[in-house]
Amino acid sequence: MQVRKYQAASMNEALKLVRRDLGSQAIIVSTKTVGGMKNKGSFGKQSGVEVIAAIDYDFDSSSPETKSFSQLIKDKVSPIGGLPSDGDSLEKISYELSELKRIVKQSYNCSEEIKGGYAYGELKELKWMAQFFLRQATSFNHGHFPEHLGDLYYQMLKQDICEETVLKLVEELREDLSPDLLGDKDQVRKSLISKIERDLLLAGPIDLTPGKNKIVAFVGPTGVGKTTTIAKLAANYALEKKKKVALVTIDTYRIAAVEQLKIYSNIIGLPLESVSSPEELKQVLAKFADKDLILIDTAGRSQRDQSQIDEIKGFLEQPFPVEISLVMSITCKEHNLSAVSQQFGFLPIDSIIFTKLDESYTYGSIINQLFKIKKPLSYLTTGQKVPEDIEVATKKRIISLVLNEAENHYC
Repeated sequence: MQVRKYQAASMNEALKLVRRDLGSQAIIVSTKTVGGMKNKGSFGKQSGVEVIAAIDYDFDSSSPETKSFSQLIKDKVSPIGGLPSDGDSLEKISYELSELKRIVKQSYNCSEEIKGGYAYGELKELKWMAQFFLRQATSFNHGHFPEHLGDLYYQMLKQDICEETVLKLVEELREDLSPDLLGDKDQVRKSLISKIERDLLLAGPIDLTPGKNKIVAFVGPTGVGKTTTIAKLAANYALEKKKKVALVTIDTYRIAAVEQLKIYSNIIGLPLESVSSPEELKQVLAKFADKDLILIDTAGRSQRDQSQIDEIKGFLEQPFPVEISLVMSITCKEHNLSAVSQQFGFLPIDSIIFTKLDESYTYGSIINQLFKIKKPLSYLTTGQKVPEDIEVATKKRIISLVLNEAENHYC
């Protein structure tokens, strides 16, 4: 073990010195504020920080191929395979996790840089690894997974697919595949993809019938991107597909939302009507009977207030057939998404749209919600640009997201 002491004017400067000498895998042992440091360029002295850092001799900090902390852990545990489920092992795991938590917390408190994207991703992966090992150690029903099943199990948990779904898929694979096939990584992966695709419901794009108009209303909580999504679809159908499109908003609660849709309608060159009652909406829909597509923007409503959702339902109960699309943001926490789908489920939902994929690192909530509410997915949005950042949802795309088969970079 190599231990060094550093003094600097700020924590950032001290950490730069640590990384320079010991590399990115150094561990911060302690930090404290010190006084009496000479202040460059002046005759006085200033306070600073003292950092004690350490690194194992076995680690080669000069290597150009330094590994992440989580990768080092994987390398250590991969030869072991599984963890025994006896009480002694559980006690050791609990102790090690407590120590790890203490070290991470200490590092987090002393470094602002760890709040960045890379460090956040490392900590999240570390959390999933810890939970994975604990599940393996306490597994009485499903035992230890074969290597390739274990890898996929871990990968799906990292993507925030709920454990119940993951266990169901993995258990089915273990029952369906022979030992030889379970040893074939590609075959195991193909079989998993087939099982996920089997339960995925997709709606496809908005389908227009010549001579008939289609009315689609977009509902969901505040801030999920309904108005921007409508603008993207309006531009796509009006400018690219050359269809006659009209916009309607019943979001009279937020003036900014109405103004935003008005700007889009002016740019694209589409008619826009704002309504404040179900009867008004009925008249406007009749007025736009010659249009191929009518897109309705609704007020963002709290999933906690059933009366607000009932109000939307009253608007959309029209003599004209109205399709309803529930818009959900992938950035919401899982329990919030479940609350949204449950409360808005009182409406006759026809399809789902997931937004803000560019703002998330995990995509398992798509699987969770589609499997739970059993409604088809129509679109995914990947940014704020109109009309580019929207795509028709496909099974291949969803699989690539939840199994990390492709890198997802959004600008």
